Amino acid sequence: MSGPLKLTGFWLACLGLGLGAGWLWPQPAARLTFLSVGQGDCAVFQEAGATILVDVGPANPHIDAGARIVVPRLLAQGAGRVDLVFLTHPDGDHIGGLRSVLRTFPGARVAVSAAFRHSGKMRSYLAAAGVSERDVLWLISTRARVGAFQMTVDCPPVGPWDPDNDGSLFIRLSNQSSSAVLTGDASEKAEWAEAALSSWRSDVMKVGHHGSRTSSSEEWIAAVHPRVAVISCGSGNLFGHPHAAVLARLAQAGVEVHRTDLEGDLSFVATPGGFRLASR
Repeated sequence: MSGPLKLTGFWLACLGLGLGAGWLWPQPAARLTFLSVGQGDCAVFQEAGATILVDVGPANPHIDAGARIVVPRLLAQGAGRVDLVFLTHPDGDHIGGLRSVLRTFPGARVAVSAAFRHSGKMRSYLAAAGVSERDVLWLISTRARVGAFQMTVDCPPVGPWDPDNDGSLFIRLSNQSSSAVLTGDASEKAEWAEAALSSWRSDVMKVGHHGSRTSSSEEWIAAVHPRVAVISCGSGNLFGHPHAAVLARLAQAGVEVHRTDLEGDLSFVATPGGFRLASR
């Protein structure tokens, strides 16, 4: 599969991802978990027997989050397979753990924005993980069904401001009562463009770029109108994430904030009243 792919529900079925198989038997409520992977990102969405990852955490000389955190958590959650891995953009703190994840779950398909088809950084990460470019699902913006949820994926063009970050995938998961939006490291410029094009209103917002001051503008927060915001960052990180300005914007909007550096893994369960933080 060599060209960009519009990933419709039909294509998901043809690719053998099994994302609708859970309809045959009673399934637990959908769950969205933000793993505490240090200064990085990894979210796990489980619905109707399917497991989908959005990023896979960092790998560096100090830690391989894929091996030490992501894989053990998936196994503990009873994930017998991973169906799909979205790589939001080519930064090591988001996709460095790919090799270790694929070693344990070799059947997982990898999905990347077609905007990064010619990115040397993305190609290097894929090669290091043993992923052939021919096997990558090179995406353009699309929608698909995952059990009772609609998955909306938008692939912004790589802009001149910050090509890697601003090409980050925008992903929204929603059913009749619960919704969440994840935006990689997109800056406020990319957020403004997305807010003008589509509706991203959601219960849960994964705060962009770990709470950097360049993301999560007042306009974006107003467009999403979240009840809860999740910040994925490392304890005592060198970047000062989350920035005080972002925390102030969220507080001004009345948004409840949860942080992986302070609370560890954050798991939300879909309920008739929206995504709710699971008791621990």
